[in-house]
Amino acid sequence: METLKVAYILLRFPVLTETFVADEIWEMQQQGVCVHLFSLLLPRQEPVHPISRRSAQQVRYAPEFYSWRLWRAQLCFFIRAPLIYLASFNRLVRQPYPRAFMPLFLKRILIFLKAVALAHELKSLFIQVLHTHFAWLSGAATSVISNLLGIPFTVTVHAYDIFALSELLCLTARSASRIIAISEYNKKRVLELCPGLDRDLILVIHCGIGLEFFTPEVRARQPGPLSILSVGRLMEKKGYAYLIQACQQLKTRGIDFRCTIIGKGADEEKLRKLIHDCDLKGRVTLAGAWQRDDVLMACGRSDVFVLASFVARGGDRDGIPVVLMEAMAMQLPVISTQVSGVPELVRHLDTGWLVPERNAEAIADAIVHLASDDTLRARLAHNGRVLVEREFNIRENVRRLIGVLRQVSKQRSS
Repeated sequence: METLKVAYILLRFPVLTETFVADEIWEMQQQGVCVHLFSLLLPRQEPVHPISRRSAQQVRYAPEFYSWRLWRAQLCFFIRAPLIYLASFNRLVRQPYPRAFMPLFLKRILIFLKAVALAHELKSLFIQVLHTHFAWLSGAATSVISNLLGIPFTVTVHAYDIFALSELLCLTARSASRIIAISEYNKKRVLELCPGLDRDLILVIHCGIGLEFFTPEVRARQPGPLSILSVGRLMEKKGYAYLIQACQQLKTRGIDFRCTIIGKGADEEKLRKLIHDCDLKGRVTLAGAWQRDDVLMACGRSDVFVLASFVARGGDRDGIPVVLMEAMAMQLPVISTQVSGVPELVRHLDTGWLVPERNAEAIADAIVHLASDDTLRARLAHNGRVLVEREFNIRENVRRLIGVLRQVSKQRSS
């Protein structure tokens, strides 16, 4: 079978909280696909997971605004294909502006210029299909590259680009040859936001994890404090304020516990203040950002995993958080909320425990219940691992994605 040549166009790579992208690229390469990796923006100064660091060695970054390469590309395409160049620019800048006009307008101009520069680099690579994650700036940039080069593209939509920053969703979705949704919930939402879009163009392929990296450490509840773990970016939609309030209730009920929250983010100071106000110093710890191997070791030492996601201001919410898959793969019983696609992974009293969003008391009740019932904890932990193996196995899900990319490539050549 002919080697498939794919170019990934990403907004920024690597990103600490987007290991699912690095995992997908790595698995695609293991399955024989030739992947060229491009990033529109330079990486932030933050910890990098080993698998992301390995892929980062292959990344080509779009030139900066002051680079002659960026302006050479503009001149090249303006001369060769002026109508396509101007039409692509016009489509991008004329999309809705839900917030302050000028910052978003300037951001779109920069992304357009960088997309054109990447298109210039891609010309000689004989790429068969483009793929991107998120139907926001990276999706719009990939649409521009597709227009300039005549190469079809596919896009994986998540949550941020559907619920928080959806103004470019329909531009990307209507330009793409196929749309990959990570959940049935997200597929439904895309169809609601983009009326008239052919529902058959949207395929549901879950994000997945490499199960070979997750060796469960099944254990009964140990003597001593109950160990609660949560992992994720410290931001509103993750619901850490409600987890901390639940911990305050556990303290009031006389439960001996320790709660570790792994991650960094904009809400760190607010959460530290809340921990202080709830008199939980020494019981609840904000541990900062950790690499995946250290997180997995923490899973092995913990009794229960909690992610109290909710719909934040502006509509932002989680999709199906990969950290839940990872905890379940480690056979750690999980508690989460009935938000977005989470119930497709955490099925109440089958693969985990679901509580209403924004409900600290319900979180505390669930923790107490699981802590006191070893049989239930073991059953949820076992079923959770089985579900991840069956539906969230990255090897099988990437195989399906490759099949979609091959189909799109063949349609182009036929």
